[in-house]
Amino acid sequence: MATSGTYTFNPSLGEVVLYAYNLCDVRNTALAQEHMEAARMSTNLLLANWANRGVNLWAVDLITVSFNQTPTILTVTGNGSTTTLTYATPNTPVYTIGTQITVAGTGVVNGLQTVTASSNGSVSFSASYSGSTTGGTISSSTPAATYSINPNTVVMLDAYVETTANGAQPIDRIILPISRTEYASYPNKQQVGFPTVFWMDRLLAPQVTLWPAPDGTSSQYLKYYRVRQIQDANYTGGQTVEIPYLWLEAFAYNLAVRLAVIWNAAKVQLLKPLADEAYSIAAEQNVETAQQYISPQIQGYFR
Repeated sequence: MATSGTYTFNPSLGEVVLYAYNLCDVRNTALAQEHMEAARMSTNLLLANWANRGVNLWAVDLITVSFNQTPTILTVTGNGSTTTLTYATPNTPVYTIGTQITVAGTGVVNGLQTVTASSNGSVSFSASYSGSTTGGTISSSTPAATYSINPNTVVMLDAYVETTANGAQPIDRIILPISRTEYASYPNKQQVGFPTVFWMDRLLAPQVTLWPAPDGTSSQYLKYYRVRQIQDANYTGGQTVEIPYLWLEAFAYNLAVRLAVIWNAAKVQLLKPLADEAYSIAAEQNVETAQQYISPQIQGYFR
């Protein structure tokens, strides 16, 4: 028996779109520019739908955030009373109002400054500087409790804090997620210590807040696994869709359903069950092969 000996089957988005249209009973020779534009939009909306359905293992990565970082400044902008620094690096601290930071290397607003406003990727303070420049760094003797997260983060999964004291072997300790309501119930949100819980605020520019706020001594790094957004799908240069081989059939059938709704509604009833079956098969394989144990939590109680 002769086999190919290759494992390179990974059709481009254009090829998958042609196949999806064929499933819709729309032949290649009938396709116009509007067909392809509808397919590009349907493809990216389909990927967004899959991100909402569950954890896409191929889009999970590990992010490391330092508690003792000195973010690099991208721009320094002042209007004569307030100066705003924007960062050039991701996963930067979001300082609370009143925190003192040290600015260095800007040539215009160096030294100790008191934060008047802070958000993902920027910090502001009162200064008489007027103009715009680049360069410099920021540091603080008190690590922040809140850190920005890359905007393409869908959800945070497991998180842990790493301790590397005295150059010894790093030690990792898991921290647990809490809700907005739980975090709001904490009376002292600026308590400093070893972080034990985290709250992900799923804003357009998402943030993660730790409690207690890290002291920068007992722990040095936050590490977390996240589900990130699947990369955009485009036709340029024969680009492929960022999905693994096992999901290609599910993608083709689900794309065909969306296109059939627009171009051949009579085929939707036929294609929808096939698309659902293909998705279910792929989703059943998109799991970690690890044993799972469920046991009740037993603890003392008083009446």
